[in-house]
Amino acid sequence: MKKMISGAALALAVLTCGRLLASASAQPESLVSLSYLNGIFWEDLKATARMDVERNTTAFFQDILSEAGQSPGAAGPDVGGAGWTVSDHFTAQTGTNGDIVTVGVGSGLIWTSGSGMVRSGALVDVTAGSEVAAGGLLATGHRYLAGTDVVLVAASDAAGWLAEGKWSVAAGNPVQPPASLPFTDVAQDAWYHDDVAYVYQNALFNGESPTTFEPENKMQRCMMTTVLHRLAGRPTVSYSEAFLDIPSGQWYTDGTIWAGQLGVVSGVGGGLFDPFSNVTRQEIAVILYRYAEKMGYDVSVSASVSGFWDAASVAPWGSAAMSWAVGAGILNGNSGALLPNGDATRAEVAAMLHRFALWTAR
Repeated sequence: MKKMISGAALALAVLTCGRLLASASAQPESLVSLSYLNGIFWEDLKATARMDVERNTTAFFQDILSEAGQSPGAAGPDVGGAGWTVSDHFTAQTGTNGDIVTVGVGSGLIWTSGSGMVRSGALVDVTAGSEVAAGGLLATGHRYLAGTDVVLVAASDAAGWLAEGKWSVAAGNPVQPPASLPFTDVAQDAWYHDDVAYVYQNALFNGESPTTFEPENKMQRCMMTTVLHRLAGRPTVSYSEAFLDIPSGQWYTDGTIWAGQLGVVSGVGGGLFDPFSNVTRQEIAVILYRYAEKMGYDVSVSASVSGFWDAASVAPWGSAAMSWAVGAGILNGNSGALLPNGDATRAEVAAMLHRFALWTAR
């Protein structure tokens, strides 16, 4: 669908520019002003492109309904059963915190007020020309297209949206309203933006300062145990000298002692934990794997890592965990490499924790 829309817009731009150049060549002494290109021409081009997108979106939607044996003109509740509503035009909807909005494949949505986020499925932001991943926030005024069946959740006391196509709304449990990110070093289009939003909004990570997240900074071992302790709900910890270099009363004490007592982490030898050393991608896979086991999750999913050119760098003690992490979609490669011994950045850990949370929710 995105290719169809992008292709139409590109063809339009080429055609328009072609006419403009032809006109200019016919009158060699006449120059096209920059103000015209930035003004009237650009506004006309955007308006025409929007119309083209509207036509393609409508045609796509009608094809989806036709394949489903439904009339594009039908509208009203329970069309098709199971509480579905079907409409060939945008219909205003309102909801409250926790409401679950399920949008059928090919259907459209415009979020008009309040907060909302994607729980599952592939949602295309037609306005921005990008896909909103699970855990991503909806932007007010943006138009969206469901590439698959998509589940959304309202995350503010009051929310509003316009829907077309096929959708249903059901009451759900209230969720914590998403907060805007205060970090100046996390761009909206950064690959890790939604991951940072997840760990920040769920109080798993703090910034390195009130306004910076420092996504490229390395993750230390004591930071990892602290974050995992928060993910587990901050269970009560009785201090013990599990590691000689973990004293009581430090910001990382409870998380590290808890993780050691649970058997999620082990020391580096000699009774030491080495809290301020960087944690590697392989070590994180092992930690999450052990944590999942301790929490009772099925960790039988597995995938071969042989397709990565540095697969031989995976240590025997990390082999099962790495295969699980790849199979569960928690660890992705980087240019065909796993980089098992590479020091993980804060952005990478945020991404792995976000993917882990999505995996546990399946």
